[in-house]
This record gives sequence, C-alpha cells and structure tokens, in this order.
Amino acid sequence: MSGGQSCLEAIKNFNPSGLTYDSRDVKEGWVFFALKGSRIDANVFVPELLENFKKIVVVSENEFGDKRCVQVRDIKSCMGGVADWFFGYPTKSLKVVGITGTNGKTTTTYLLKSIFKRSELLGTTGYTVSGKRFKLKNTTPESIDLHRIYKSMVESGAEFCFSEVSSHAISFNRIAGVRFALKVFTNISQDHLDFYGTMENYAKAKLSFFKKDEPKVVNIDDSYARFILDNAIKYGFSENADVRPVRYEFSLEGIKMDVSVRGKIISVSSPLIGEYNIYNILAAISVADFFGIPEDEIVDGIRISRGAPGRLEFFEKGGVYAVVDYAHTDNAMENVLKALNRIKRGRIITVFGAGGDRDRTKRPKMGRVAERLSDVVVVTSDNPRSEEPMRIIGDILNGVSLKDRVVVEPDRFEAIKRALEMAERGDIVAILGKGHEDYQILKDRTIHFDDREVVRELWDLD
Repeated sequence: MSGGQSCLEAIKNFNPSGLTYDSRDVKEGWVFFALKGSRIDANVFVPELLENFKKIVVVSENEFGDKRCVQVRDIKSCMGGVADWFFGYPTKSLKVVGITGTNGKTTTTYLLKSIFKRSELLGTTGYTVSGKRFKLKNTTPESIDLHRIYKSMVESGAEFCFSEVSSHAISFNRIAGVRFALKVFTNISQDHLDFYGTMENYAKAKLSFFKKDEPKVVNIDDSYARFILDNAIKYGFSENADVRPVRYEFSLEGIKMDVSVRGKIISVSSPLIGEYNIYNILAAISVADFFGIPEDEIVDGIRISRGAPGRLEFFEKGGVYAVVDYAHTDNAMENVLKALNRIKRGRIITVFGAGGDRDRTKRPKMGRVAERLSDVVVVTSDNPRSEEPMRIIGDILNGVSLKDRVVVEPDRFEAIKRALEMAERGDIVAILGKGHEDYQILKDRTIHFDDREVVRELWDLD
C-alpha cells in the first residue's frame, strides 16, 4: 500500500456497500477479502471476480495490477478494522467481555447473561439477540460476522455481550477490531494438539489474548495463571484470591456456598453441580463485581441459571438419571465424573467416544479417566469424520486395563440405549462428548443426532 495510507482509509475511499470473505456472496460494490486458508487460497477467485464485477474492491495479499485491489500485509487485521468501521464501531458502546480457556467458557457466559439484565451471549451454542438464539459455525466467528452480530446486539438495546474466545479465534485473529471491556481466563488443559502440536503452543495462543496492564479476571488456581496476573481480579480456592468460597456443599439439587468477595461474604445457591462449576460461578461473580452489579442481582442470577444446554443437562425416569455433557477431553471428563461421583446414589455408567481427525493422544487418557471414575463404561462413536470408528475405539481402549467393565458399541444410538437399559434405580448414565450438538459427522455425510433427543425418545419424555 503506497503513500502510508492505511487499509481502512483505502477501503473508505471506495464507499463499499457490503463486506464478505466468501467469493460466493460477492455483490456489486462489495469488498471481498481474499483470505488464505489451510485448504483454499481465496486469491484464486480474484481474477474471475474482477472480470465479473465493475465496482468490487478486493483486498489481497497479492498484486493483480488493478485499481480495485488493495494490497495489505495483514489481511485479518485489515478485515477486522474495516468491519468495525463498516458496522458503526459497535464495541464502542457494547461492553464485550471476552472469556477464554479450555473449559468453563460456555457455562460462565450463561451465568453472566442471567446476572446482567441487558445482555447477550456468543459462543459454542450460538448467539442471542432479543431472546432469540442463532447458530454459529465456529465458537468465535470471523471478524465480519462478529462485528455484524455485535451491531445487531447494540440495535436491540443490549449493554453487554459475554463472548467466548476460542484459541483458533486468537491464532487466526478473528477478533481483530473488537474492544474488550474485560477479559476472563478460566483454565488450560490439553486440547487441540492436532493443530498446535504441543501444550506450550496451545497455552501460548490462549495467553496471548491477555495484554499487560489491562483489566482481567483470572483463575488463580490454574498453573498458567502466573503469566497474566498483573492488574487482575483473582478468583479460586486460594487464600490469595479476591473471590473465593469459604463454605460449599453439593447435592443432586445443586450447589450452596458462601463466597468471600473482597472480604464481604455473600451466600449463593445454584442448580449446577460439581466443583468445577464453583469456578464458573466464581468467575461470574468476579465479572459482576468488576462492573458493580448489586449483590441481590448476582444472587438471583446465579439461582435461576441452569447453565448452558448440553452442559450437565439432567433427565430422570423412575429414579434413574441421565446426564448429557459436552466433555470431550480427559480433563473435562474427569471434572464431570468427579462431580457425579460426589452426588451419586448408585453406579456411574459412562457413554463416550472421541472425535475423528483430531488429537489421538487424548483418546487413551479419556479411556483411563472413564475406567477410573465409572462403574461401567460404554465406548462408542463421537464424530468419527474420515476415520474408522473402530480405530478410534481401539485407541480409547488402549487406556483401559479392565476390559470386562467395558461395553463396545460403535452405533451411538444403540450405545445410549444399552446404557439406559442396564441402569437401575439410583444410577447415573453420563453421556459425554457432544452436549448441545445436534449432528454427527460421519465419513461421507453429516446426520442429525442429538444425545438429549435420544434420551427423551428412549424414555418417552416430553
């Protein structure tokens, strides 16, 4: 780009009528951002677009010798800045709280939405605007979509948005142009090593979200917290935490606890269960405290929030319990199964699989966790994708020593059915891995599949 002109200034001069990064959506007078992905370099579409459209503006890493092309070094930053401008700088008025970490992001956003009156959420389960829920392809969408969504929230009268920020969103700069009023760190455990290669790379991506001397809420009990504690509100079980529990108890009905908030004790109750949900509640209280939310609104919000769909979502019939959860790593499974063991009245029967075309090293670890914390294990398919289901199951079984406690059933519907049929009064059937997902990705197609619907169908629940 010549003359020191910024990407945004160059695009403004074209007075575009729309933005897109998908060549199929291009219209006359729009800006097309030619992103270079791992599979497709969108620059290959540029010559055809320039031929077919008179007023299209193309932002590209390559020079095509056309005045309608703007060459930039960092196309993602450019796209985010342009999107921020095009949609009216929505995050200047909308207070965006960005939440990152391996586990707890989704539940924390739901708790916060319940506490804060004029608020929306965005993440794994989609996003909300004015009481309506919309699906997303990614936990954190590309910046054009993200700023468009934030604009719709502003127009609906929202004051806050609680946004999950995935590691991929950080690494691929999908959050370019977003102003965060506060950032939250939950924890780091093994995930996405198929992409990052090592835990160090994965952690580095997560932690790069946090800048020095900016306000943040940090789980002080996580081993990675020490890297980002400056200017932070600290929560956890540690005596050094600003927000910490001083008393708590669990039951099938949920959690009751007294929480010290900078020395002041408040009592809260929640229908959520498990120690790890204490961390999510503490994170939500910390954010609410930062923004000065009154104690009664915090207490009421936590009391009525049932968390996210597909996160420890309970069903019951004849004294038998089924619980559906998104836990798809060994650490998340351990958290869920430990929570269920604290409140169980009978056996724990665990149904789970592992995703295909993803980190294989976590599969035997998941098997070990399931065996250690369950009375019966049913190993099945998750989203096998291009892999053979039995190969994935074999990897899981490599972590299991007592094979006689394991049932293998590759068909997920049949696996859930068998688990529910063998359950007796007081037992808990933990169906893990897919949570809120309403699909299953097979080798040659994607089918509709929802663990919650399967339970309702098999138990004839409304």
